[in-house]
Amino acid sequence: MSDDSPAFVGVQREIGKKFPQRVVTYTLGDASTYSTVQKKIQSSDLPMIVAIGLPAARLARGLSGKKVVFCQVFNYEDEDLVTSWMKGVSATAPVREQFRVWKSLYPKLTSVGVITGKNLHGLMKEVQAAARENQIRLDHVEVRSDKEMIYAYKQLSPKIQGLWLAPDNRVLSNDVIRDIMAHSVKEGKQVAVFGRELLGLGGLISAETSYADIAEQVLARIRQAQEASGVPGAPVIPLTRTIIKINTVMAKRLNLKIPGTLRGMAYAP
Repeated sequence: MSDDSPAFVGVQREIGKKFPQRVVTYTLGDASTYSTVQKKIQSSDLPMIVAIGLPAARLARGLSGKKVVFCQVFNYEDEDLVTSWMKGVSATAPVREQFRVWKSLYPKLTSVGVITGKNLHGLMKEVQAAARENQIRLDHVEVRSDKEMIYAYKQLSPKIQGLWLAPDNRVLSNDVIRDIMAHSVKEGKQVAVFGRELLGLGGLISAETSYADIAEQVLARIRQAQEASGVPGAPVIPLTRTIIKINTVMAKRLNLKIPGTLRGMAYAP
């Protein structure tokens, strides 16, 4: 594990519950301990490594003679983490269901913007497919910093009805998230966010992953790897479940009626 934050510990616990064989867990602390941990893992007789989070994945990339599955890593393309022996599990909730719910909530939705850092080809392919399936035009802008992010959003905002906010911490900061949400509320823009805590800032729909789903997909990759010479299949496999919440306060403010089929997702932040 990269550290003991809930997003990593939750996945580690689920893997421990479901994996029938011996599991040894290492938690990275200060960067000065990385080389010691790496040596311990390298000398271990266990052939499969699960790297949870980016620092753990970077460390695992330097191992030899092991098979590695990484998870909870958003910008894996930026880090060149995929090899014949190292593959991953998506860090984002499946986009398709979120777009379906969004379109059901607002059938007139035809234009959505997304602003990210570079090297997210796999994710953007998934987002483009979800948009096409729901007859939505997607405008994608790449930026290099959080300052560029807010500027790009203000430029893009008049051309779109809503923003799909990607969890790209390379170009998002807490201040910029607040600015984006405040601008969206002021301009009446719908925002699909990546955590229900952002609904309180004015997000309309949130989509989250579940630790159990991440663990299940990690174990599916481990089973594949145990039967093959490397880690076979796509560079990163998708998750299968999305936990969606609809902000009832924002829905009312935007004059959107939550249909009966979506009432179970209603959430008052």
